[in-house]
Amino acid sequence: MTRAPDPMRTRRERGRLPRGKALVALVGGWLLVGVIGAAPALAHATLVSTDPADGTRLQSAPAQVTLTFSEKVSLDVGYVKVVDNRGHEVEDGKAAHPGDKGDMASVKLKSGLGDGGYIVSYRVVSADSHPINGAVAFTVGNGPLVTANGAVSDSSGSDPVVNALFTFTRWASFAGLVLLGGIIFLTLAWPAGRGDRRARRIVWSGWGIAAGSTAAGLLLQGSYASGQTITSIFSADLLSATLGSTYGRMQSIRLIALGGLAVLLIRLLRTENPLPEQVRARDEDLAAILGLVVLATYAASGHAVAGIQPTVAVLSDIAHLAAMSTWVGGLVLLVSCLLPASRADELASALPKFSRLAFGSVCVLAATGTYQAWREVGTFPALLATGYGQLLSVKIGSFLLLVGLGNLGRLAVRRRYVLPVAHALSATGSSAGSGSGVDEPPDPGGGRAAGRAATVDGVDGAVALDERAAPRPGDGAVLRRLRASVGLEISIATLVLALTSVLVAQAPARATYVKPFQATVQLPRGGTVSLTMTPARVGTNTVQLTVFNAKAQAIDPQKVTLEVRLDAEGIGPLPVKLDKAGATGTYRSAAVSLPRPGTWTLTVRVQTSEFEAGVGFTEVSIR
Repeated sequence: MTRAPDPMRTRRERGRLPRGKALVALVGGWLLVGVIGAAPALAHATLVSTDPADGTRLQSAPAQVTLTFSEKVSLDVGYVKVVDNRGHEVEDGKAAHPGDKGDMASVKLKSGLGDGGYIVSYRVVSADSHPINGAVAFTVGNGPLVTANGAVSDSSGSDPVVNALFTFTRWASFAGLVLLGGIIFLTLAWPAGRGDRRARRIVWSGWGIAAGSTAAGLLLQGSYASGQTITSIFSADLLSATLGSTYGRMQSIRLIALGGLAVLLIRLLRTENPLPEQVRARDEDLAAILGLVVLATYAASGHAVAGIQPTVAVLSDIAHLAAMSTWVGGLVLLVSCLLPASRADELASALPKFSRLAFGSVCVLAATGTYQAWREVGTFPALLATGYGQLLSVKIGSFLLLVGLGNLGRLAVRRRYVLPVAHALSATGSSAGSGSGVDEPPDPGGGRAAGRAATVDGVDGAVALDERAAPRPGDGAVLRRLRASVGLEISIATLVLALTSVLVAQAPARATYVKPFQATVQLPRGGTVSLTMTPARVGTNTVQLTVFNAKAQAIDPQKVTLEVRLDAEGIGPLPVKLDKAGATGTYRSAAVSLPRPGTWTLTVRVQTSEFEAGVGFTEVSIR
């Protein structure tokens, strides 16, 4: 039966419209935080080795240059260029993957190259769609030594405007996914909400944001990956290269799946001439399949395909995104549409169902989030010692707080809507069985009505009874508390999603964390020096050492010096300036520059008196 419109309710809903606008502002704030807070995207791929090696001197020019990365990379809009010390390009043809090895890139060199210094510059796109660029150098014969100022750049090298727009479209696509997930809430928990104009508007807004951001991402990816300006976004060559890449194929599949979803949404959300139940069930199944396809395109074009266990990571990502969309999308519709409506029968039906749905989503989020945290962080020290790990720690804390609030709401729904109905069903069944008088007409179906009322742990029974029940005293206070609780949940969920947006743009801790080098250097006359180096990588490192006497007591010697050298390339010894760190016998330097990978020798000299000194050595592998 179609419910007659209530003028008073219509006016109340109009009065609550700003609540929906506030929600849109909240989601917009999440996007803004994600864009502003996101650092320049650091890709997972790193340069593992080069042939010729960076900084080497060769007797004759090589036939080609080969770069090996930590994962598969794309050259569709990238390049590998080689120039001599006069700036002339000397490569012969375009870069390619030798032997179809996706983690390698090579380019042939022109024949007859003479002595001199050569710089190899490259730009490739990692498996998670982020570009990386850098340079290495080598010397032939007696040519002058050249340097490339580092093997890998810390930034994507993209145009700032393109980078900002691309970042915005990426986060907007997640926002659209969340709002589109409200259709799950309408299907499983609140079928009557299909007739709610605001609910339909939210779901369609999610679809529009998801489709629009996907199309924008297709146009921007070529300029973003190649480092060109915003004026190049309509370049046919860049668009063709993007469509041929994994990222482009996934975006195209997403647009097709969203198109199919649009057709199904029109059918599923219409209120006039509703579909037969069998047809509706078929359309809901098709929508679920297309929804999984959409989720798969997010996972297959993001960080899940980079790093270890890509297949498991993609499946985990799909489940994580599905649970997030179900939970947060349901919360959005709950606080924007269902709770303001204050319809007791619909609340009694929908809230217990959504409570179970949210609980299942939280369990999936916890399981997949734990796996993803392990995959991206790896070790507990990396969780504390990296920016990625610290942000993840804040996200975990916020998520636990969100789970706590959700559980309080779940208990409140159970006390208010589930337990009273279960008690009523029990009392009704007991009365009927004992033959006592019950003001109910005989059931021609032999008790089938009671059976229908008591299905699914008593919750579907809540629907049957509450549809005949008037609102009870105290419902208004309960609803006010629920609105406040759900509003707080959405606020914290917004923070969690903002942190997720920032984390997506960060290099994971597993890729950046290096276990600090630790060694104990023995001195000739007894005593030791405890030495640590962080992060033990090419570039600037921090060294700290503590001097102990033969009795293992920290002492302050007259003088402590440290030198570093790389014998394989004839670098050093280079003196390191040490400063007293405060504690007894402790010295520190935060500016130890190690410009090349290899096995470096650290020499410590400890002078304890005018006539007594000890020298110790240790080696550290730098990569």
